[in-house]
Amino acid sequence: MKKEMIRILAVAILFLFGISTSAYAFTAGYHSFNELAAAEDPADYSINVSNTGSSTTILAIHGGGIERGTSELVEALGGYGGYNTYFFEGTKPSGNESLFLRAVDFDEPEAASLVRDSDYTVSVIGAAGNGETTYIGGQNKLLAELIKLHLAAEGYDVKTLNVPSRIAGIMDSNIVNQNKLFNNYQIGGVQIALSKGLRDKFAADPGTLSDYSGAVNEALSESWPLVASQLQKIIKPNGNGFLDKYNPFKPNFDKKVKDILKKGAKTPKELIENAEE
Repeated sequence: MKKEMIRILAVAILFLFGISTSAYAFTAGYHSFNELAAAEDPADYSINVSNTGSSTTILAIHGGGIERGTSELVEALGGYGGYNTYFFEGTKPSGNESLFLRAVDFDEPEAASLVRDSDYTVSVIGAAGNGETTYIGGQNKLLAELIKLHLAAEGYDVKTLNVPSRIAGIMDSNIVNQNKLFNNYQIGGVQIALSKGLRDKFAADPGTLSDYSGAVNEALSESWPLVASQLQKIIKPNGNGFLDKYNPFKPNFDKKVKDILKKGAKTPKELIENAEE
């Protein structure tokens, strides 16, 4: 009852100050997996991990009944083969929102271990809104842009997010950004937030889910390896490992990434060509 009152009060405050909640599904949630596990019945959630040994991991940290439609996309992507997948799913008949654990607090041990061993990571979460919109963020701006361009080419509405949006996915503490260093540079991962309207469409129309997942898979399996190979050429090999942020060559690397994005590619092919230049 106390937690429910806190949720109601928080939403009331947001409404009072005119802060829009349309871009994300607001919920208080827990602040660590240990906190969640201590309060919830283990029978009310499930954890499923498929470690194929891939360099890429795709996460559904709000799966099952928590944010319906997110597990479905990750499962569809896993069906292409090759990717590691992780699912944390609510299995209650109702009230699965109580199992919500924010991406910046998501420290479930199996997920954390899988991400640490992965070069590239993608997290699929839910957002509010009855429209069919994808909000894409994360620290890996080039991969995010590639996924956006592939989805846009198929006619999907995709919006790129930055601060101050709560689902921008750019914080270091977000599990999607805690993957392996890219030759001593932390480029992080990509967070895909699906509006409720789009998630409902996936449930009602398997063809849409297939088309959407196919576009994301093409970005990950065909376009990204070409861009990553070009990034390897501009990286200095003597980075500082865990002191990556103090790497004297990192500003140069970041600038090159920004320069590629500034060219404003309209198609995946153009972005790949810009990276090659």
